[in-house]
Amino acid sequence: MDKDDLFKVADSLVNFLWIIQNNILKENDITKNFHSSVNCEDDCVPDFSIPPSHVRVIFYLVKFNSSPISQIADNLGISKSNMTPIIDNLINYGLVNRYPDSRDRRILRVELTDKASKRLDSFRIAICNSFVEKISPLSDDEVVTLNDSISNLIAILKKLN
Repeated sequence: MDKDDLFKVADSLVNFLWIIQNNILKENDITKNFHSSVNCEDDCVPDFSIPPSHVRVIFYLVKFNSSPISQIADNLGISKSNMTPIIDNLINYGLVNRYPDSRDRRILRVELTDKASKRLDSFRIAICNSFVEKISPLSDDEVVTLNDSISNLIAILKKLN
């Protein structure tokens, strides 16, 4: 495929992401659904608003499980001196644990806590609830077409990894 055609596809993907961001993933809708789906107890993160750098660390750990702090810093492009306060905050929120590596006690590893996993599950449910509200006006045929299209898109995009 020539470069112009590839650019058109890339432009379509950007438009698709823009539509998702602006029309589907409205922050107020997700926040409303998130707070209604979470039983916020005393140990709950207030408003669950944490800085993007902290969120990046959480999603890194979702993908890679337990990792050394230095590896997280290198892979996310965050300086090691900035990682310490990020990890400390996440520990204070109860979202990660820090512990020495079993093979080399000089290395500190970080992993998500059960609380973080539960919060992520609740957040995913909130997003799904928001999507349900958005797609409910569609006809059954349109929902089937949307589902098939998304499945195809996911299968193709996974090949880009």
